[in-house]
Amino acid sequence: MENNLVSQISLNEDSINLKQYVESLVKEILEQPNKRIYEFKEGATEIKNSLIPILEKTENIDSIIETNAKRLLEKETRTQDRMNRLDIEIQKGSLLHLHFNSEETNKIIICKVEHDEILSETSFDLIKGLNTKKKVFKAILLYFDDNNSITYNYVFDKNSSKYWWDDFLELNQKNDDDKNTEKSLNEIDKVLTPHRVKYYADYLVVRNAVIGHYRTRDNFNFSDLLDEVFTNYVPINPEFPRDAIINKVRELPSKKGFDTQFRISKKGINKRIQNKIKLANNLYLSIDDYVENLKNLIEPFQDEQGNKFVKILSTEGYETLKGLLRNDSTNT
Repeated sequence: MENNLVSQISLNEDSINLKQYVESLVKEILEQPNKRIYEFKEGATEIKNSLIPILEKTENIDSIIETNAKRLLEKETRTQDRMNRLDIEIQKGSLLHLHFNSEETNKIIICKVEHDEILSETSFDLIKGLNTKKKVFKAILLYFDDNNSITYNYVFDKNSSKYWWDDFLELNQKNDDDKNTEKSLNEIDKVLTPHRVKYYADYLVVRNAVIGHYRTRDNFNFSDLLDEVFTNYVPINPEFPRDAIINKVRELPSKKGFDTQFRISKKGINKRIQNKIKLANNLYLSIDDYVENLKNLIEPFQDEQGNKFVKILSTEGYETLKGLLRNDSTNT
């Protein structure tokens, strides 16, 4: 789909390069950790109606696939008209329909893949082609039983574009964004809470990072959370059971029933930090909510005489305390 036109691409099915591209594409989608479960809307929807003919390889399959492509172009064109004022352009690409059998299960993938334009080394003409490195940016993966009924339905789209899952595919979200946000955050919090007493410093930093991850992003991708918050975390206490926590968090989506990809609902973020750390009699360090780079702002240390201190990087606090302590010493 290019320049608001749908054109069919003739493929050499015997091409080794094409076979490798498709195999790599299927592998990428099947192994993608970030996905969301959807259900088709009730009634005879267009994309849903095209699935059985694709499974049965009917004679008019080319016409059916072309109709799907025209449908996507229509939805993208309408969406683009609304997005022009935001200076956002919907990426052009190819719409592929793949029917295959793996693990004794019929599967269909409908995916939009990325186009590239390159200069020919010989003629210096612009040549359009499929990007072999960055392939998929939107896809639906469907599983079928022996009666050709849909058993599972996953959508992959890092941006959770409504025109893709709602307008084009005509799907309903099984879990809405509010539910996904609240449930995932609550379940992760339950994994961390048992370590609050024994590993308080690590608990505080990791929990702060989790809440910050939700607060500072529009879209949730579970693998990003695992990598950025947990896998890359260097514990303060070397005995902090980071790997065991990672394993428990990794099991949460399937065990507790939330999606691994969704748009973060800010009203669904019902957690606050709210921690008070006692420094001395009547003196507390209060952390009221998410603090960016908390680990880099506060540092406990001990001098050669064994005195223990807490260093806090704060220009504002420095100026306030400097004036406060100066006045206090003057009054005494």
